Amino acid sequence: MAEKGKTQKKYIHIGIGAALIIALILFLFPDQELAHRSEIPHLGQISTRTIVAPIKFEVPKTEQEIETEKERAAERVTAVFEFNQDETKRVIDEFRQNIKKLAQYDSLQRAINNAAEDDSTVNLKIQKASKIYEALKQRMSATTIKSLQGSNRARDSVFQAFNRMMQRGVSNTLLVTTKNGLQLYLDNYNISNIKNLKYDKQTVALVRDGEEITIDANSLYPRERRIDETFEELQHSFPNAASNQSILSAFYELLYAFTVPNVFYMEKETEHRKEEAKNAVLLNKGIVARGMEIVSQGAIITKDVLEKLEALQIAQQKEDNGRLITAKFGQAAMLIILVALLFLFLFTPIANDLTKRTSHIWSFVSLAALQLIAFYAMHRSATYLQVSDTALPEGIEWIWAYPFTIAPIVMTVLFNRKVGILFSTFSALLTGLLAGYDLAMAVASFCICYASIHFLEKMRYRVQFIWGIISSIAMFAAVLSIILLLRNRMEWVGFYQTLIAGSIMLAVCAALSSSFLIHVAERIFKITTVLTLMEMSDFNRPALKRISQLAPGTFHHSIQVSNLAEKVADSIGANSLLVRVQALYHDLGKTLRPEFFTENQKNGVNPHQSLDALQSAKIITSHVEQGMVLAKEHKLPDIIAAGIAEHHGTGLIKFFYHKAKEENPEKNIDPKLFSYKGPKPQSKETAILMLADMIEATSRSMAGASAEDIRNMIHKTIFERLTDGEFNESNLSVKEMAMLEEAFVSSLEGQFHTRVKYPGQK
Repeated sequence: MAEKGKTQKKYIHIGIGAALIIALILFLFPDQELAHRSEIPHLGQISTRTIVAPIKFEVPKTEQEIETEKERAAERVTAVFEFNQDETKRVIDEFRQNIKKLAQYDSLQRAINNAAEDDSTVNLKIQKASKIYEALKQRMSATTIKSLQGSNRARDSVFQAFNRMMQRGVSNTLLVTTKNGLQLYLDNYNISNIKNLKYDKQTVALVRDGEEITIDANSLYPRERRIDETFEELQHSFPNAASNQSILSAFYELLYAFTVPNVFYMEKETEHRKEEAKNAVLLNKGIVARGMEIVSQGAIITKDVLEKLEALQIAQQKEDNGRLITAKFGQAAMLIILVALLFLFLFTPIANDLTKRTSHIWSFVSLAALQLIAFYAMHRSATYLQVSDTALPEGIEWIWAYPFTIAPIVMTVLFNRKVGILFSTFSALLTGLLAGYDLAMAVASFCICYASIHFLEKMRYRVQFIWGIISSIAMFAAVLSIILLLRNRMEWVGFYQTLIAGSIMLAVCAALSSSFLIHVAERIFKITTVLTLMEMSDFNRPALKRISQLAPGTFHHSIQVSNLAEKVADSIGANSLLVRVQALYHDLGKTLRPEFFTENQKNGVNPHQSLDALQSAKIITSHVEQGMVLAKEHKLPDIIAAGIAEHHGTGLIKFFYHKAKEENPEKNIDPKLFSYKGPKPQSKETAILMLADMIEATSRSMAGASAEDIRNMIHKTIFERLTDGEFNESNLSVKEMAMLEEAFVSSLEGQFHTRVKYPGQK
């Protein structure tokens, strides 16, 4: 009943896990595009039939093409500026008024200087001149007033130059092509900031007097540059200006004091025109009329033909909504079948070891979920990369960069290559499905997965990951070449770009698996991999150092048992590394009272001589329980601790049992008091450890034994354990026991071979 309940519980966990993975795969891949892509031939293939358009349809542009054309359309829009007549008139009028005031002030000064002493209007003229002077000083210096008041020619020249400048326009925005150009302008005019626009076109649009004209962008000067231009004109047009620095200084001061922008950048209008240009971009490349031939039989599928076929399919789907529903249900069914096939493996005898523990079942579920999420992430990323304008080469086929080797690598290391091949098949089928139900892609990705896990079977060293990467990249190069040849697309540029992208993903998957995912899975699901076993076999581990220091005889015995067990385990295909490591730790409990065990006793001192048989038996059997306590203290993995708990099973300590019967002939001695508490070996590995422990210990007392004696001892040991029922729960068959017997005999014969006696030897 207990076994039946355990089996039912296992099936419940498997069912829940399968349901979760089905829900996840349907959630991640709900669109029917995967199925629809299967009806479209691949680029470069030869068409097997002539295809004629059954309906009239448009050939839409891709999102990337539309975005690219919109960006180009927006870039063609020129910047819009407005010449503000009101501002121009206001500034010129203000400048004219100040020039008039200069003339009035000059006239008043002349009248005051020439007035007679009895002229009664002098005071009034002085007052009026003072008011004009104060008004002028608000906009110019006294030096400028003095320089210009006496020269009507200078005043007329600067006014005419200012008027021409304002009519040309003074921009409020500096047009620059580079950031360096802006910095040079700021440094040249010793200013900290100016409104600027990065602009590389030759012309701009200028709105003036209600009309829009196109002008040279280089003719649009900001304030500082326009002032320099006007000042240079004044220098050339005004006679003897070079000899009269005060006049030139006055000109420059007036220009700086009164010049303000009158041409303004219309940012909102420019952006509005860019949006209009984007919206004017056509969303399709053209229209295919009904009855038009799209591709003839035997012709190569080009990019243009492929676009038309995809457009035809979309148009037909829009006309037939029922087909969409059919495709969606069909794809869901295909995904469910794929997951169901994956989980059916757990019901086969091959998966018995994997399903013994619930945590192992959930590791299976978790890795399947991880693979799906990884596929989804790359699927979305690839879709984005295909439609966006990136710096990545266009020739890359992103389906090859999907991380289809993650789960196969992790599951191979966690369990075995059979489980790795199962996940390789699952990943390969899913890859083919995502590629549009592409059988060639599925086969190719399976070959790559297999190559990546081939060197990970019975893994001992991390360098095997490197060999896995190399072999998977080599396989990738081979299958990629074959597929490109099949599809008439064998071009060096596309080949090496795709090879690099796929190789990077293969290396990343292997590195991520070896350095992170495997360790996480070990900790979460309490799985001990070959990598951990190799680390545990290091004699510098604290637990092993404890044995070697406190119980050196036991340590030597453990090494001998580990060597013997490792050799014979290979004969029946058991995990030889696991048996070896279990053997190294199996007598850890003896370190608490090492002197009570024969291999550690020195000078013939045996403490059992002062104890009765029952006490001795308790001390001997206690080393199993004490070993489990120490195993927990040293944080040994459960699978290694199983060797401590199970290597004696429920066996009877015959020596002390018979001694107790001899000491107490009148009593009925209970054998259970002299037996180990178990459990019995639960795996082939612990069963082998039990036999190796007993056979090695027995063989040490058989110095000079013949080969026949060794064979009889081994046969008797195995037969007694079998008849005692110690192997009932180990899944060890009678055939395998016979194979183990031969392996033990072969191993021990080497230790007991006849030696030649040299002179002087006895």
